[in-house]
Amino acid sequence: MPKLMDYMISPYPVRIIDPKVEAARLRLKSIRVGQAGHLPGRTLFRSGVSFEHWALVYIVAGGGTYTENGGPEQQVHEGSLFFFRPGYSYSFGPPPGGYWDEYYINFSGSRVTEWLEAGMIAGGEVTRGDKAEGLQASFEKVLAYMAGDVPGDADRAALLLEEMLLECSLQLQGSRRPWQQEAMPLIREALNACIYEQPDLPGMAERLHLSMSTLRRTVRRSSGYPLHEYIHRLKMAEAKHLLLNTSLQVQEIAGMLHYRDSFYFSRLFKKYMGLSPQTCRNHL
Repeated sequence: MPKLMDYMISPYPVRIIDPKVEAARLRLKSIRVGQAGHLPGRTLFRSGVSFEHWALVYIVAGGGTYTENGGPEQQVHEGSLFFFRPGYSYSFGPPPGGYWDEYYINFSGSRVTEWLEAGMIAGGEVTRGDKAEGLQASFEKVLAYMAGDVPGDADRAALLLEEMLLECSLQLQGSRRPWQQEAMPLIREALNACIYEQPDLPGMAERLHLSMSTLRRTVRRSSGYPLHEYIHRLKMAEAKHLLLNTSLQVQEIAGMLHYRDSFYFSRLFKKYMGLSPQTCRNHL
């Protein structure tokens, strides 16, 4: 496997593999492994950079910091695992005079959406990867597969990447749960603040340094309801308060809560509150 010297990155030889296999020759069309590399003794710190594709990064030695979209600076240590996601800005790397040993794999394709929904990938959070057995060996195997520019090996690399992501997500599932419970009060506060608005959920997730899939999973695990149902329930609880404590008409309340169709609003109210808005006002 070829090695090259790039003193901007590291004083040691690095391996960076850009696959040359044409997409039409791959059997697996839903996922493609892109550039992969091993950067031992990395000294380069990068600021405000963005990437076109998702990337999985594993630090096997050394340490530094990682920041996504100007959010909180997170510490990176031996065994740390994190992702880059397309369209986000990152500052990352070892401190002056420091280093880290890095493996990375970037990837793209329609299957990424399934991985997000399954909680196998997520941006914005540094986690522990060293609990996943044989992770470094798996990175080495992906590098070996990609080095030969053989279509079958590129497909094998994609399958191995999926296996790695699944194993890491299963190992980290327990350790993430307390963090998600801690995040729920912040999520609840943010959703309560936009009861009288049309919530910008992607923007809210970004401000909380969560992926949309993590936001959905956290709300569901904490409340038992899907995210959009949870929002409807918050709005219906506020509607009940307004019906009982103001003289506002049902149509006015619907509009205030960003329901353009008052009949749709009334159906939702009855679904979640167990009675119609007018019955609520007249009999409670």
